[in-house]
Amino acid sequence: MPAKARVFSLWAVASRAGRISPGRFSSDAIGIREGGVALQIGSQKNVCGQRRIELSESRMDGRAPTDGSSTVGNSGTSAPRRLEWLDALRGWAVFAVVAVHSGEAAHSTGIVSKVVFAGQYGVQLFFLVSALTISITYDSHIERYGKSAMSQLSWLTKRFFRIAPLYYIAALFYPAEKYVVYVLSHHRYGWELNPLNILANLLFIHTWVPSANNSVVPGGWSIGVEMFFYALVPLIWLVVPTRRRAVYLCIGAGTCLLATFLVSKAFTGSFYVPNSSYLYYWFPSQAPVILFGLVFYFNYRAKLGSPTKLRTAASCFAGFLVLLVLALYCGTGGEAAPVLAPTILGVAFILLVLSLHAGIKSLVVSRFAVFLGKISYSVYIVHFLVLELILVVIRAAHIDRSGPLVVVPIFVLALVLASGLALISKRVIEDPAIACGHRLCHRLALRAIATEAARQPSNEHDERVSAGPS
Repeated sequence: MPAKARVFSLWAVASRAGRISPGRFSSDAIGIREGGVALQIGSQKNVCGQRRIELSESRMDGRAPTDGSSTVGNSGTSAPRRLEWLDALRGWAVFAVVAVHSGEAAHSTGIVSKVVFAGQYGVQLFFLVSALTISITYDSHIERYGKSAMSQLSWLTKRFFRIAPLYYIAALFYPAEKYVVYVLSHHRYGWELNPLNILANLLFIHTWVPSANNSVVPGGWSIGVEMFFYALVPLIWLVVPTRRRAVYLCIGAGTCLLATFLVSKAFTGSFYVPNSSYLYYWFPSQAPVILFGLVFYFNYRAKLGSPTKLRTAASCFAGFLVLLVLALYCGTGGEAAPVLAPTILGVAFILLVLSLHAGIKSLVVSRFAVFLGKISYSVYIVHFLVLELILVVIRAAHIDRSGPLVVVPIFVLALVLASGLALISKRVIEDPAIACGHRLCHRLALRAIATEAARQPSNEHDERVSAGPS
């Protein structure tokens, strides 16, 4: 593919050029290649002692990386490498989610239902992994590009392209499918189209709209929570003081739960929030999981992924099991206080992460789990369709679903078919969209750096240049 280049020349000080990768390069130019685009920023001194900052952007041949990896030119730095244990946790999370919906399709009862319905808490594991992943990638982004408004916009753009394209397709497909069923079944199944609910999902505000929260895309409530969290990330990093972040975030988690209880009391007359209700699904009820994940990151980021001592790992795993039992008692097991289960599980999953050592890690971080984790988003979106098709076949063939273990073949078939469709979806929809998001992100971020550089006084530049690289 022939290269196309656009060059933007600005007069700026060298100190702001150094901001791109402070103290990490010795030459006058750095290069960043990601998403199939090579971006170069170079500087050249003019007769007035200022620097002429040149930003050039060239499209390169070849497929773009879609896993968030990047190579930074002369600075010698690179984005955080993909952590397999995070992929593995995503894999087990979507494994559990497919299990619970397979149990619903199989009309599971008794002890089998207790087991498979606990799979709904795979979503909370997703939220914890998201808190850690977003923290890692956002820290890397602001270290490289700074905290300007344009830099924040570039990061949000990348996250938007990670989630929106596939979700938009789902937000149009599932309502259309339900409407076709509604018409063909003479209004016995499916439902009518609700354009406002669809619009709320397309705008990602459905976590605040009861009628739209989980009625357009099956399981879409969790995407609403996720996207609202993305919008809060820049505010958390900019507003919350670094030394007191843990305290403020814990206070925020408690405030969110209190808000849920008060709203429930005001609108239902009771503090009890039923499982799978709107107030269970909305952002404040799920926020503590994410906020505790951020607290964990801010306090342990230097040790994330590092080996844990065997005794510590064993203690953490024991704590995980105790909290898991407590969460199940509050939630699907005993229904004592369903809205508290996500918060308890947030802490439990943190202990699980700390327990990833030796035998425990080998069980959790398996090839199967890592593979499933890499396609988890597509599996999450498409497995509802797969289960609907399986149920159509079961009903057409008059297959009995009364057996206690009928959930097993349904689950296995759903997981296999959903994984196959997810591989196609990832290659055709997710990967190209991610690559596009990366390209836009870097263009916005690098232009923001150049714009900031142009605003600096020349005398500051001369002082920084004479002092040399730090």
